[in-house]
Amino acid sequence: MQTDLHQPMRRLVDRSLAGELSSSEHHSLRDHLHACAACQKYADDSRRVIAGLGGFSFPANADLQAKVFAALAQRAQQLEAAQPARRRIVHTCIAALLLTIVGSLAALHLGNPLAGLLHLEPAKTQTGVLALWVLPSLCFCLFLPALLLLPARSMNKKGSVL
Repeated sequence: MQTDLHQPMRRLVDRSLAGELSSSEHHSLRDHLHACAACQKYADDSRRVIAGLGGFSFPANADLQAKVFAALAQRAQQLEAAQPARRRIVHTCIAALLLTIVGSLAALHLGNPLAGLLHLEPAKTQTGVLALWVLPSLCFCLFLPALLLLPARSMNKKGSVL
């Protein structure tokens, strides 16, 4: 079995034409091409083939091309229409987070004075506020984006062209 010693350099030439070489591989290939006429010919032939393919074209089915352009235009319109909805979702989520934080802090700070007025134990009041206000508010705030995105995703799947 005979081994082609130029094969590794031909692979480097191919990768070079695709723009995939590292700096060290590029220097190694350049040095080899200066010394090896066979690999230099392979590199020149490969460049000519790629240049020849640059002018290669074929006619596309006009009906198919029109369908593709229509689908792309419709999808671009859908994406543009979705931008205000995304901003509204972000603003709603930020507002819910701020209300959760403010409400939770107020409930925690007002829990002790309220416990004193009602003659309750402060520790139990804090636990009650945490269980009945802070945790549900936080869960709602975290799940709100998912709840707001569900109708948009189901509509997108039903109305999707692509």
